[in-house]
Amino acid sequence: MTLSKKRYTFILRTLVFIHNKDKYLLIRKNRKGSFGYGKWNGVGGHIEKGEDPFSSAKREIFEETNLTVNKLELTAIIFIDSGKNRGIEVFVFDAEYAGGEERKSLEGELLWTKLEEINASNQILDDVPMLIDICRQHQAGRQPKFIKYSLEENNELRIVNIQP
Repeated sequence: MTLSKKRYTFILRTLVFIHNKDKYLLIRKNRKGSFGYGKWNGVGGHIEKGEDPFSSAKREIFEETNLTVNKLELTAIIFIDSGKNRGIEVFVFDAEYAGGEERKSLEGELLWTKLEEINASNQILDDVPMLIDICRQHQAGRQPKFIKYSLEENNELRIVNIQP
């Protein structure tokens, strides 16, 4: 096996959980074929060429919600092993709502919802409650959690491990 076959190339993404007091803003992606289509998740997307994860998160927040945030904090980094040479790395952020009026987005429908409703819903991506919990427990300035997922044959994600 050549050295290049042993190394990953990555698709880089951001995922942001915006909270306002006891509610979280979620988006239901409406693009068929996109990951999580029809399910509720945090806002985010691809990191574009020349961007760092923080810049990408801010851009995605504005593009998908038209809102501004405070305290954008990196809380977790997810590595998704797709079983191929291409992996996916997701930078997960916690953010506090600062202001702005929501606007309709081409990406999907927005919803402010309480944590209890998130935990009880079957329309939420499976790992969202865990990721929100990681965001809630994160202490500013501390190292983010590192989470490894594997992409199963049925296209489902499975958590392999979480490092402190």
